[in-house]
Amino acid sequence: MFKVQPLRSKEVQKELADLLGVPCYDNTYAFFTVDLDEEGTKILSVIGMCQFEYSPDGAVIKSIAAAPDKKEDESVFIMVRTVMNFCYRAEIPTIAIEISENPNDLTSDLSFVRSLGFREKSGYVIDLKKFYRSPCHYNENENT
Repeated sequence: MFKVQPLRSKEVQKELADLLGVPCYDNTYAFFTVDLDEEGTKILSVIGMCQFEYSPDGAVIKSIAAAPDKKEDESVFIMVRTVMNFCYRAEIPTIAIEISENPNDLTSDLSFVRSLGFREKSGYVIDLKKFYRSPCHYNENENT
C-alpha cells in the first residue's frame, strides 16, 4: 500500500531531496509518496517526491524524484497526477515541467514526461482545464 500526501516540513523536504539525489527547492511546495505496511500505520520506505511552485497564473514542477528501485512504480505517476489535480482544483490554468539534466530527476526522462501528458509547446506544458475535461484524449493543440 502507498500513500501520497503534501509535505509540510521544509526540513523533511531537504532530507528527502538529499536522499533522492535532487536539489531541494526551498521556495516550493512538495508532495511525497511512501510505502506503508498492510495496516497503513508504518512507513516501510520512501517512494518519491515532487517539488513544485504555483501562482494564479500557472504551476511549474521543479523536480520529480524517486528511489532507484521505484522509478517505474505506478505510485510515482499517481503522485504527479495528485500535484496536477491539486493545481486544477486551485483553478491554476496550466502546469509545466522544468526539464533537468540530473539523472536522479525524472524530469530528465522525456519519455516519462510525455507519459504524464506533457507535450513540448514552448516548454512541456499541460492546459489543466482541457486535460481534466478528457484526460485519456488530451490534445494540447485542441482549441476548445
